[in-house]
Amino acid sequence: MDYIQLKEELHRIANDVAGDVSIYATTPDGVIAIHEDEVKRSASILKVPVAMACLAAADRGEIDLDSLLKIEEPVGGSGVLAYLSGMEQITLRNALTLSIIVSDNTAANLVIEHVGIERIQNFFKHVGVTHSQLTRKFMDYDALAQGLENVATARDMVRFLACLNPASDILSLTSKQQLKTIMRDQQLIDKLPAFQPIFDETLIIGNKTGTLPGVEHDIAYFENGEKRIDIAVLTTNWEDNHDGQQTLAQIGKVIIKYLRTAFTISNV
Repeated sequence: MDYIQLKEELHRIANDVAGDVSIYATTPDGVIAIHEDEVKRSASILKVPVAMACLAAADRGEIDLDSLLKIEEPVGGSGVLAYLSGMEQITLRNALTLSIIVSDNTAANLVIEHVGIERIQNFFKHVGVTHSQLTRKFMDYDALAQGLENVATARDMVRFLACLNPASDILSLTSKQQLKTIMRDQQLIDKLPAFQPIFDETLIIGNKTGTLPGVEHDIAYFENGEKRIDIAVLTTNWEDNHDGQQTLAQIGKVIIKYLRTAFTISNV
């Protein structure tokens, strides 16, 4: 599968499904953009730039990743901390990890509280995103009732993923490697990485999902040798969330086919 075929297939998938699909992808051959600036409720995909803001602050020596945080206000939804007994504190580093690999809302809120929303918002500005914003903690229904909502666009989310690229100077090399590893260890892999071959060590995928009623998102980096794709797929208006999950899985399958084909051809 070449770039033109990939582009055509992503447009076909986006146009043929019942939900509203936004895609932004940077590939070795060019950019693919479909409703890339459409603002959507972000769900949990913003936990990645929150983690980046935390790591950037650690790079500057402003915070210590080994600081102990008290677990005082656990919240429900995804994650594990709210459902464990006897857990009174956790390191910032472990909270950051849990916020990504199991999308732990309590852990993410601990990171937000320690880093500070103002510092996180300043990080967003530094990266240059234009529409995405974090205005409240996760599962904060009081803030939501006041009209505060976390939102994102596909283009903005790929701008964040680009911070993990070797050429970016937003994060240190250590922080890049740390977050890439955390995303690679993701436990929620039923969307973009769903068709990743289990024993193919040449194909690396790191991702972060987001889910709300009628909402299914995923952002990911795909690497095959020196070939890399950063992609954000934000989807809404699903009558059945399972349909959204399957759509994301099919998009990931196409990305994998393109990367493996391009890699094979380039090495013949």
